[in-house]
Amino acid sequence: MSGDSQSNDYLHQEYPKRFPRHEFWQQIKRTVNGQQVAEFDIELIIKQIESHLDLQTHNHLLDLGCGNAALASRLFERIAKYTGVDFSTYLLGVAAEYFRPNENINYIESDMRAIENYAADAHAIDKILVYGCIAYLDRSAVEELLRGLKSEFTKLERIFIGNIPNRKCAPEFFAARGLVDFDLDQAQSPIGLWWEPDEFQRMGESLGFQSEVLFMPASFYGGQYRFDLLLKSDHP
Repeated sequence: MSGDSQSNDYLHQEYPKRFPRHEFWQQIKRTVNGQQVAEFDIELIIKQIESHLDLQTHNHLLDLGCGNAALASRLFERIAKYTGVDFSTYLLGVAAEYFRPNENINYIESDMRAIENYAADAHAIDKILVYGCIAYLDRSAVEELLRGLKSEFTKLERIFIGNIPNRKCAPEFFAARGLVDFDLDQAQSPIGLWWEPDEFQRMGESLGFQSEVLFMPASFYGGQYRFDLLLKSDHP
């Protein structure tokens, strides 16, 4: 995860400490009304990531904003190596304690925007995951990050950006909660910045990626209000 303000520092660094170290989904707010999401929903997320990243047993996956790695750990057996990056000391501690089964799983404490901090394996990393945290960067930071990843990671094939707040659905989302005063352009808000799917797609294409907007099944707990984005690089 990555923070832009004191509010996001609290959300991603202090908030997780409210829960026991084994309550993984509550720590990263993968919840509905305070209760962890169903295993069915976690399985849908994993299926979406695995299929669209086209994960193979030789892949080295870079996970930006990995949190406690409870989600990514479901992918470990499908890949050769994994590097998780997060700026939360606490969540990385949980990840190292519970989700580091072997020496091919590694964690780096860093803001995802500081590419130089995790680029040591740039020659080998071929797939990148950014799940549930891109909304906490403003638009210019997202564009700069994607440009840097494409330039630095010379073997990069695909980037999967997941669980992005869908601006088209925001009025319905807030109306259902009785809210009429909301700002969709604040990366510092609890939900973060809301994106138009077409806008994000065009950004990816302007940076030289093939870009595809994806949606989860209607049965998914956040399917009505969020979307995913797949970026394919022209690197071999």
